[in-house]
Amino acid sequence: MTLHLRASSLACVLGCLVGVGLAWQVDPAAGERHAGPPRQDEAVGDRSQEPWEDPERWSVLEGFRAELPPSITVRSYESTEPPLRAWLVTARPDAAWQAEATLPAQGLRTTSSQAEDLGALVAVNAGFFARTGSVSTVVDEGELTCCGPAAVTRKGGAYPVTRAAIGFDAEGAIDCAWTWCFGDTLHAFDAPLANVPGTPAETPTRQQGRPWQVEELVGGGPMLVSEGALACTEVAECFQSLGGSSRHPRTAAGWTRDGALLLLVVDGRSALSRSATLEETGRMLRAHGAHEALNLDGGGSTTLWIAGEVRNAPSDRSGERAVGSVLALVPRDAQTDDE
Repeated sequence: MTLHLRASSLACVLGCLVGVGLAWQVDPAAGERHAGPPRQDEAVGDRSQEPWEDPERWSVLEGFRAELPPSITVRSYESTEPPLRAWLVTARPDAAWQAEATLPAQGLRTTSSQAEDLGALVAVNAGFFARTGSVSTVVDEGELTCCGPAAVTRKGGAYPVTRAAIGFDAEGAIDCAWTWCFGDTLHAFDAPLANVPGTPAETPTRQQGRPWQVEELVGGGPMLVSEGALACTEVAECFQSLGGSSRHPRTAAGWTRDGALLLLVVDGRSALSRSATLEETGRMLRAHGAHEALNLDGGGSTTLWIAGEVRNAPSDRSGERAVGSVLALVPRDAQTDDE
């Protein structure tokens, strides 16, 4: 159910060229460019368990039972002290749905418009973008339609980057890895390139990674959970000034050991929800069993679309923001308008 045309690949290339030429890449929290030198993560403070780390405090939204397959469950968390609103979609392996990663035929479109064209059950915004389109890696129906940046520029020179992605093979099995494109071949890496402020890593070789054959994939970053442990690789992936105590609306995705997909959305920048740090986002996902998980574009881009409506409160001043890609759950027999 491919929605993109050749124009989408061109937009992706232009977007990546724009991103590499900037002082830094797209802000993984706000979908905006951020300039400045890289710095180490700040300490978050008290690491005792928070109420939102208790799955029993999340409520199952029974109203979606009639609109979604039994294998897809929607939970929400809401508190007033501190103010916080979040949603978690858990999609267990099932013949009723499949993952779909896609980007617009040209430019940017809202998550809801892309979801409607896909006939989706659930959709969230996905990778980062520039005005011309996606600057994060996307694979749609086995075709590598967009490669993320090979390097970003900071003080100290060009930093080659392997950035986190979540992919689905032909059988629907999920995996997360750091990625690099060698020509039109996507490679997966078990660890990010070892960038540190002032010292760029060496450009990777094919031998360091492995070809990654996936049907659907969206890139983002940084990785938040790896092998069941918190593992924010913000510095190595060259995303700076967004961890520690910096809170923003968040979109994130991951998977559990039993193969379930997790989609997390945290509202923010309002009196009703204070947003979340990268570590808090990872802790939420790990509390719900994430074996691996990554951050996706957030800030004003954060959007959760379920059963025909946007269910969160996007923080962009204009309302729902047009974005460069989405990750959706679609019925296996769904047909798009252009098929």
